[in-house]
Amino acid sequence: MANINISRVLLGGMVAGVILFTITGVVNGRILSADLETWAQGMGKHINPPARSLSMWLWALMSLIVGTLGVWIYAGTRPRFGAGPWTAVFAGLALWVANKLAVAVDFLALGLLPGRIVAGQLMGGLVAIVIGVFVGTRFYRE
Repeated sequence: MANINISRVLLGGMVAGVILFTITGVVNGRILSADLETWAQGMGKHINPPARSLSMWLWALMSLIVGTLGVWIYAGTRPRFGAGPWTAVFAGLALWVANKLAVAVDFLALGLLPGRIVAGQLMGGLVAIVIGVFVGTRFYRE
């Protein structure tokens, strides 16, 4: 088994992270914005989000971490499943299950977010992660 090319994982992860940041920005800022605003107003003083600029930096960092992890999963699984688009999609789906689906179940169990927001986050996250990882893996070479 070949070693993982870390510099290519980081390059692909950055590309994937930009795509993730963009798609989740559209999902949260356009598609779910009214639902999120209503939820935030209902929560009142029970939530204390940071300043918008800090939130953007944190979401960018999260996107880079998730994108890099997705390309790393691809790099680790490609010796077993082969290089190519299906392995990239598999890596994205595996990451989505661990990163979004598991967290969504937790949020629902704790009653932290309304089901409509959770469903929107799940669907948007699926699109963002699979597309981001798919494109990011195109930059990976061993």
